[in-house]
Amino acid sequence: MAATFLGTTGNWGIPNDQPGLLITDLSFDFSNQEKTVLDKAGEIIGLSLYQEKVEIKLAGLVAKTSSFSGKIGAAIALANAIPAHLQASGGTTILMQVSRSLNNEDFEKIDLTATHYPFVVTGGA
Repeated sequence: MAATFLGTTGNWGIPNDQPGLLITDLSFDFSNQEKTVLDKAGEIIGLSLYQEKVEIKLAGLVAKTSSFSGKIGAAIALANAIPAHLQASGGTTILMQVSRSLNNEDFEKIDLTATHYPFVVTGGA
């Protein structure tokens, strides 16, 4: 049954399944590196933020037809947009890890980890 909304609500669920899997969980972890500039008293007087990236985790069930077949280290197109928390735009998402599990009384499960690099372009120089 579809969710029924009453009153003021937030966003619900995951908008799109990833091709080849039925997503049950999706998360985006935004991070960057930082380097501070200290004065002679050890106080922070400047800051550099660099190496923006997003770690993406998808968990779900392997689709019965057309199951997921992405390759480690290859670019992957996401079915759901990365929220706009990065300073940069564009870039490439690289599949970093795939875990699949089977159980005699459950559906085949899959977990993917990918990293989005905003300044990496596919087919580089």
